[in-house]
Amino acid sequence: MHLFPELNQLIYSTISFFVLLFLLGRYAFPPIIKMLEEREKKIKESLEKAEEAQAEAERLLEDYRKQLNEARKEAHGVIEQSKKVAENMREEILKKAKAEAKKITEKAQLEIERQKEKALMDLKEKTTELAILVASKVIQKRLSRDEHLKLIEESLSKVNKTYEN
Repeated sequence: MHLFPELNQLIYSTISFFVLLFLLGRYAFPPIIKMLEEREKKIKESLEKAEEAQAEAERLLEDYRKQLNEARKEAHGVIEQSKKVAENMREEILKKAKAEAKKITEKAQLEIERQKEKALMDLKEKTTELAILVASKVIQKRLSRDEHLKLIEESLSKVNKTYEN
């Protein structure tokens, strides 16, 4: 047994190796290298597309967050505006109610004053009639028209003085 191969065997093996290497380099390696390069290119493209998609997704997410914040601000503004409108409406309704109540009160006071004056006039008339009746009975005579008017005026002035005090 030899540890080293024989020379002719070594030469044939070396020549065979180089011929095989030449044939592989000429016919087998180019399609394999081309396939590997295409695969590498596809992987790079896929990675680039994934990065672009992730960047787009992050941009969209940020846009949605901004829109959500704007919508919240707008909703808050609408709520505040609605509160102000409601407060203004409440104040206006209160103003109208107070004005209406004041108007009704004034109208009632005017009506009371009118009724009071009417009652006083009725009372004056009745008092005058009663005074004339009493005076007629006391005097037991018939008064002339001028005496009658004078007596009425005196009685009315006394009644007016009584009511004014």
